[in-house]
Amino acid sequence: MRMSASDIRAVRVFRSVVEHGGFSGAQLALAMSQSTISFQITALEQRLGFSLCQRGRRGFELTDRGRAVYDYSHSLTSALSSFEQQLGELRLRATGTLRIGIVDSTVTDSVLGIDDVIDQFVRKASEVDLRVTIGSPEQLIADIAKDGIDCAISPRIKLLPGYSQTEFHHEMNSLYCSERHPLFPKKIVTKADVEAAVVVVRPYANKTELQHIPNAKVGAYASNIEAQAMYILSGHYIGYLPDHMASIFREKNRLKALLIPEAQIRSPFVIISPKHKKASLSQRIFLQELRKRIAAGESTQAKPAVASKKDKT
Repeated sequence: MRMSASDIRAVRVFRSVVEHGGFSGAQLALAMSQSTISFQITALEQRLGFSLCQRGRRGFELTDRGRAVYDYSHSLTSALSSFEQQLGELRLRATGTLRIGIVDSTVTDSVLGIDDVIDQFVRKASEVDLRVTIGSPEQLIADIAKDGIDCAISPRIKLLPGYSQTEFHHEMNSLYCSERHPLFPKKIVTKADVEAAVVVVRPYANKTELQHIPNAKVGAYASNIEAQAMYILSGHYIGYLPDHMASIFREKNRLKALLIPEAQIRSPFVIISPKHKKASLSQRIFLQELRKRIAAGESTQAKPAVASKKDKT
């Protein structure tokens, strides 16, 4: 079967439907009506001569052949993206699509300054379709593995062979309790007090959050920073948060930093990418702007959490 331009468009629609778990999610992601998406899928099925999925009251479900087509389509979309980028490089211009994955809750990090990085990137590579995905480190690794993103910005984690981690930034994390927690009004909080409390941790942190409080009782697991903050703000748990994020709540006297500075953790941030894949021109431009922003931000870096008057009262 020879692939036409309309076939390739239909494949991309089909991939979006699969990745968003059905027509409704793809409708939002593609900004298409459900009838248009249905037309594209039906047209692709007619071209292939078999059904790709079951849709109806029971929801969306791939057929065996549909799953195979989805798996095979990775190489097609990857090749097309690579082709576009290579043509751009021949013209010394960044083109095509760049897909960057970023761990959640980094928008308040003034040193990382992702918004400034995007600003500079768009100015220098205006022809590139930049797509930013936000997720937990586990989600980002899964996206890289299935060729859903080109690289990820994340705290350092354990990885399977085949991926590189390039360290470029550090994020200060402190141990916090909320105004609802019994430790909040205490003037002096000891390590014994902290280890008697119930802690929320992130599985991907691989127990690094317990390095200063090894005897603490873990009572909850959070998949990402925002979920961790919700647990802590509930008043039932203490836990670690990035200082740049927690400062918003500290200013409102909703969070208190505990055991400062002895329990603070300096978390390394890395750029994760597959070793087998050469970085495109657009990716190199983005990462160059990222490193420039880090260098500029370090000179005006926000001070780490210290025991303020509010923390002491």
